[in-house]
Amino acid sequence: MTSADTLAGSSPVWHKPVGASQSDLRTIIWQMMPALVLFYSALLPQEMRLEIAGLAIYPYRFATLALFPWIIRMIVSGRLRFSVADLLMVAGSAWILISFIVFYGPSAGMIRGGALVMDLLPAYLVGRSCIQNLTDLRRFLVLVAPGALLAGATMFAETLAQRALVRPFFANIFGSLPAYENGTAVGPARGFTDVRLGLLRVAGPFSHPILAGLFLASLLPLYVMSGIRKWPFYFGLCAGICAIFSISSAVFLVLIYFVTMTGYDWLQKRVEILTWWRFIFAGIGLALLLEVASKNGLISVIIRYTLSPATGAYRTLTWDFGLNSVRAHPWFGIAYTDYERAFWMPNSVDAEWLLLALRHGIPMVVFILLAALIVLAKVALKVPHMDKVDGKFALGLVIALSSILLAGFTVAFFGGFQTWFYMLLGGATSFAFTQRDSLSGK
Repeated sequence: MTSADTLAGSSPVWHKPVGASQSDLRTIIWQMMPALVLFYSALLPQEMRLEIAGLAIYPYRFATLALFPWIIRMIVSGRLRFSVADLLMVAGSAWILISFIVFYGPSAGMIRGGALVMDLLPAYLVGRSCIQNLTDLRRFLVLVAPGALLAGATMFAETLAQRALVRPFFANIFGSLPAYENGTAVGPARGFTDVRLGLLRVAGPFSHPILAGLFLASLLPLYVMSGIRKWPFYFGLCAGICAIFSISSAVFLVLIYFVTMTGYDWLQKRVEILTWWRFIFAGIGLALLLEVASKNGLISVIIRYTLSPATGAYRTLTWDFGLNSVRAHPWFGIAYTDYERAFWMPNSVDAEWLLLALRHGIPMVVFILLAALIVLAKVALKVPHMDKVDGKFALGLVIALSSILLAGFTVAFFGGFQTWFYMLLGGATSFAFTQRDSLSGK
C-alpha cells in the first residue's frame, strides 16, 4: 500500500480505492494544509519566536497570523455552517475582549485581549474547516504521525540523557524565554527541573513536561481506535506511549482513564447488563460516596495516590483561594493581576478552568465548557448508530477530548498544547453537527 493509497482511501481502514493516485494525495494534503501548518507549529519550541514591539510571536501565533486570511475566506464563503457550539465559542472569545476592556480600558484591553483570542478562536476555526468528518480526521492523523513520533522521540532521548536537549538548543539560537508577572515580561525565565521516581521529567519541544505528556497522551486514543493501519498507526502509538516520560500524575491519570474507558467498552459489548448510562451513573455515585464518606472529600482521596501528594495538596489550596477571588469578581475577573492567597504561594494557577474564571470571569468558562460538552454529547450519541470501525473511532475522539477537559481541572493550558486542544475541538464540532443541525437549517 502506497502513501497515496493510504491517504486517499475513503474506507475507514484504508483499503485501496478505485483510481487512487498521486494527484489524490496532493489534493488531500492541500486541503489539510492549514491544519497541518498549525499542528506542526504547535510542536515547535516557543524559543523559536520573533519579538515585535514587545510582543512575542511564537510559532503557533505566526501560523495563526499567516492563516488568518484563509480563515476569513472560509467564513465569508459560507463553507462553515454555524452551530450553537460555534456561537458559544465566539461568545467565549468575545468575553475575553469584554473582560479586558472593562479592566484595562478600550485600547489596552483590545490589544491584550486580542492576543489571547488569537490563541483560541483561529485554532478552533482551522480545525472546524479542515476536519469535517472521521475520514478527514484519519487523513490528518496519518499526515501528522511523523511529527508526533519525532516529538515523542525527543522526550525519550532527553530521558536517556537525563537533561533537556531540545529547548536549550533553540534557546542558544533565539534566546531564553522571558518570565512573566501580571502579563508583563520581567526577565529571563528559569528552566524547569524536577526529578520523580529517579528520572528527570522531560518536555522535549513542549512548554512543560505536563503539557508534553498531555499532548502525546491525547493522541493515543485517536490512533489506537482510528482503524488506521501500518506505519501511521505505529508512529502514533509510539508517540502516545512516550507521554509517560513526562512522569506526570495528570498524564498517568489520563492514560488510566483511556484504559478504563476502552476496557469498559470491550466489556459492555459482551455483557448485556452493562451500558454506558449505568457506567456513568455508577461513576457519579462512587464520586459522591467518596466525597461524603472520606475525611477530606474526593479530591483528597485522588491526591493521596498521585506521584507527588504535596503538589496535589498545593493545587487544592490554589482552588480554595482562587474560588474566593472568583466569587469576589464573578463577571469580568481580575485579568493579569494577582489573586489573594497565602504569602508563600507563587502567583501561578495550575488549572485551566480556574485560571480562565480568574482572568475573565465565570461567563467565559461557561461558554467554552458548554460548547465542549455539547460537542462531546452529540459525538457520543452518534456512536451506537455507526458501524463498528467508525463507532470505535468516534469513541476514541470522545475519550481524547474528555480527557483534556478533565485535565483542565489540574493543568493550565498554554503554548502549542492549547492550540492542539482547540483545533481538535473544532474538528469534533464539524463531525458532531450535521447540516440539518446547523443554524441555517439547510
